Amino acid sequence: MIALIISLNFHPGHVSHMVASYKQCEELGYESVYYVNPAFIPFLPKDSRAVSATDGKRLKTDLAIFLFPSQKNLPLIWKLKRQGAKVVYIFHEPLAPMKVYREAGFSKKYLAKLWVIDHISALTVKWSDYVLISSEKAMKYYEENSLYTNKNYHYLPLMYSDEREERHTFIPRMYFSYIGTVAADHSFQEYLEFVEWAVTNNKLEGIRFMISTKSEFEIPEIIKNSNRVSIHKGIPMTDEEINTYYSSSIAVWNAYARTTQSGVLAKSFMFATPAVVMRENLNEFMHDGLNVVAIEDNSDKEQIAAAIQKIYEDQESFSTECRREFEKSFYYRVYNELFKKIIYG
Repeated sequence: MIALIISLNFHPGHVSHMVASYKQCEELGYESVYYVNPAFIPFLPKDSRAVSATDGKRLKTDLAIFLFPSQKNLPLIWKLKRQGAKVVYIFHEPLAPMKVYREAGFSKKYLAKLWVIDHISALTVKWSDYVLISSEKAMKYYEENSLYTNKNYHYLPLMYSDEREERHTFIPRMYFSYIGTVAADHSFQEYLEFVEWAVTNNKLEGIRFMISTKSEFEIPEIIKNSNRVSIHKGIPMTDEEINTYYSSSIAVWNAYARTTQSGVLAKSFMFATPAVVMRENLNEFMHDGLNVVAIEDNSDKEQIAAAIQKIYEDQESFSTECRREFEKSFYYRVYNELFKKIIYG
């Protein structure tokens, strides 16, 4: 039996999810094959089977797992279902009501884009045999959105292989980091303003700051001239680079204005790295004072500093709890039998 692990739009941050699904299917008796945007191929494990989605190769598969939204998914789903393949859609982000995105600061242009994405996702959901949803909050959004008509949906958290096990070097922790895409609902501006304040007022001595993103942004002069701030921006990062950034962080910024579930959170837990989060976004994976510290207001500099200080003073305990949560909630092998049950009943 063959399982295609499919992602047609390139985003290097998605590689970890793809690897987890590939390994899971292998362990369940499939021959896994990545079927992907060709830009992914250099980022995938060297010993894996991978096919470029643009080379015109004829597809034959028993199971097709679509991991991310794309308008290119629809014709491929139609083609594979006509061949008798079972289609699984891992639906990371069922959309919240549009007012949530307006309040998070998205532009009218981006809101229009979200409307289009929502309708494409609704068709993807409708045509899939199984829909997998990654958090309790996402389940709620799915059930409340009348566009999502497929009733064969199941709860299955984001899955990862354990990339920490593959590392053999110790990296000292020194940063409070922003890792990932620059986006309004990720409250990047609030993080940037906090770093400016901390640098200007010499707060949190002994702790440095890091921004790691493929996005472009304008670096404020205060940050640009500070030796306390490390910036990696503007180009896609390999998994190895991203993993180094998590490993060297005391804590990561996850104090987003809006989130359903967060790959940044799961990946930070993989590397035993706690997060600063917004209390209103606490979910089944976050435990305030154990693996995260929750704040009320992500523009309150003193609150953020106090949260970082709390983690800094009890790093060992926080790290232990982060790893425990990763192994319980995000490690793909935990879900092998559940995935098998969903597909085979």
